[in-house]
Amino acid sequence: PLRIAVVEPAARGGMIHYAFQLCRGLAAAGAEPVLVTGRHYELAALPHPFRRVELFRLWDPKPSGEATAGVRRRLRRVGRAAIWYREWLRLVAWVARERPDAVQLGDLRFAGDLLPLLPLRALPPALVDVCHNVRPFAGGGRRAGRFAAGAAQRWLSRRAYRRFDRVVVHFAANRAAFLAATGLPERRVAALVHGNQELFAELADPAVTAATLRGRLSLPDAAPVALLFGTLAPYKGADLAIAAWPAVLRDHPDAHLAIAGHPLPGFDLAAHRALAERLGAGERVRFVPEYLPAPEVAAWMELAAVVVLPYREIFQSGVLPLAQTFGRPVVAAAVGALPEAIEDGRTGLVVPPHDPAALAAAVSALLADPGRARRLGEAAAAAARERFAWERVARDLLAVHRAAIAERRGRAR
Repeated sequence: PLRIAVVEPAARGGMIHYAFQLCRGLAAAGAEPVLVTGRHYELAALPHPFRRVELFRLWDPKPSGEATAGVRRRLRRVGRAAIWYREWLRLVAWVARERPDAVQLGDLRFAGDLLPLLPLRALPPALVDVCHNVRPFAGGGRRAGRFAAGAAQRWLSRRAYRRFDRVVVHFAANRAAFLAATGLPERRVAALVHGNQELFAELADPAVTAATLRGRLSLPDAAPVALLFGTLAPYKGADLAIAAWPAVLRDHPDAHLAIAGHPLPGFDLAAHRALAERLGAGERVRFVPEYLPAPEVAAWMELAAVVVLPYREIFQSGVLPLAQTFGRPVVAAAVGALPEAIEDGRTGLVVPPHDPAALAAAVSALLADPGRARRLGEAAAAAARERFAWERVARDLLAVHRAAIAERRGRAR
């Protein structure tokens, strides 16, 4: 069996959910994965058919409370950068000691991640990366919540990806964009689908239901709810959903829009609240700006009559397979690989990007025709079970790892 170290430093949030499900799929496919993560690991209570190492000693990636500002924020970023690269060196030492067949990383967080890749590349294991974002995503600083596009960042990113034996992206559209952005040989870049989110059905807390959430949000029992879910960042297009809401309310006066998730520093919550008030939709838009624990996610999906993905920019989305897994109809902007992951008119609706009127028309149509919404959700759930099953993703990924390992060992000989 191939011994694969799957590295995900962030022990809370969407990336660790992805890594956990991928490791479980790899184990079912006959590999021996090791999940290398950090403190604050939120899935420890689940059965693990694979080994887990909580190696990274990092800060909580989803903190509660007020964000720091000014000089304190800058000083904190400097301190965290030192901790980040210290932990990279600990990872290099761990790999040198454990000597897995392959090391698989996820998104590169910072431009400077090229430096610790160099000693990692010098070790025997093959290096594979799962690139979720073709362009680097800025989690902090002035560009927090946006996809970094500076010349220096792009140059460093290209140099970093050249250190990998293989890079995996989600869906063919992202593979084409990645090849154009990096210039890597085609044989070194593979496209795989994004797996489903069956994990959240297992984690569901039976004490938290859609009725629980309605009470928490003061929602009327029969009011239909459109849900914008997940980390809140400028690229998510929450302002577009708010701009669409007055048109939805003309057809469905009792409809509510719920915007729920952990806000990144670049997300201006006050501005979004003010926009809803200015458009006369303030009473019909609910904000839940906090990290939503995994056991509550199933209830949020149950609450949603429709899930909206009005992204301004995206490459792929973890919220889309979440909605599909729970059989929720989706309305998504035609950006990135979303049109490839949705069969328009069968497993969801795809609308033009940056178009609140089109978004409102699609949402209104689904709220007016519950039968159609149910059929879309049922087809989406079937696709999640079949096309996006983790066992299938893992088998395809193992083929990528085998090619990377064979090539690395061939060069060594």
